[in-house]
Amino acid sequence: MTENFNSVQSISVNKLPNGTLHSQCSLLSTFEEASAWITTDTRDLRITGAGLEVYRSLHEKPGYSDFPQLVGMEAYLHSGSKVRAIIGPDRPIAVNLLLECVKGFIQVESFIWTERGYSDLSAYVDYWCKLNDKTCYSFSHQTGASSLWSVGPRHHNLFNRTHIVNVHKDQVHKILCGTFIDTFHELNIRLILDNNNVVLEAKTDFIRIPSEICRNSAIRLQNLVGHNLPEMDRKEIKLMIGGPEGCIHLTEIVTEALQIMKTSM
Repeated sequence: MTENFNSVQSISVNKLPNGTLHSQCSLLSTFEEASAWITTDTRDLRITGAGLEVYRSLHEKPGYSDFPQLVGMEAYLHSGSKVRAIIGPDRPIAVNLLLECVKGFIQVESFIWTERGYSDLSAYVDYWCKLNDKTCYSFSHQTGASSLWSVGPRHHNLFNRTHIVNVHKDQVHKILCGTFIDTFHELNIRLILDNNNVVLEAKTDFIRIPSEICRNSAIRLQNLVGHNLPEMDRKEIKLMIGGPEGCIHLTEIVTEALQIMKTSM
């Protein structure tokens, strides 16, 4: 007998005619369906509104919720702990989708650096590189990087990102496939596990990346081979495939695939 489980999570950030930024993250999976949104001003990325609608869930009651307690908070780096504290541990879908909305705002800074107060694009890139020099291979090896992001003009839709995960289970193996695709990146993973959930094979394909040196981080996915994947948490996965020698997006898609696998067990 075979079983398949699927999950698609998508973020889209748009600049509205009045200058407001609107970030929406939707989740559609075998188990759940929900959509969250946040609006901010452009200059300071201060939240002006936030909401969530749950349609199907294993954890939360269906229905719509506003989050006025988030208004005024900056939707930027290091806001995760504040959002978790405000929303609480009993609403994991809300926390996850709202934080993905925040990630969208962080990414669109590449297209609104003037409004954000940077003197020019180079000033923004320099600031971003210094801020993230320990987060992934590309940032920690900047001297070897041929380029960063391709930043062309955008006027309405500023950023898009989608995570696609499929978990296939049969009598012999579990196969986890994932795709991470956004405005700047495109990569795939494929993990094969035995019946005891030990990783037998780990492959990744970097299709579209900000810099060719990003490919040097792909080898770290092999660190998962021989480990029992469901026994690992996000922190352990990050230590193995993320950090200054790894790729933060590999960490994200592997963690998401693991979550779908655990839900299906």
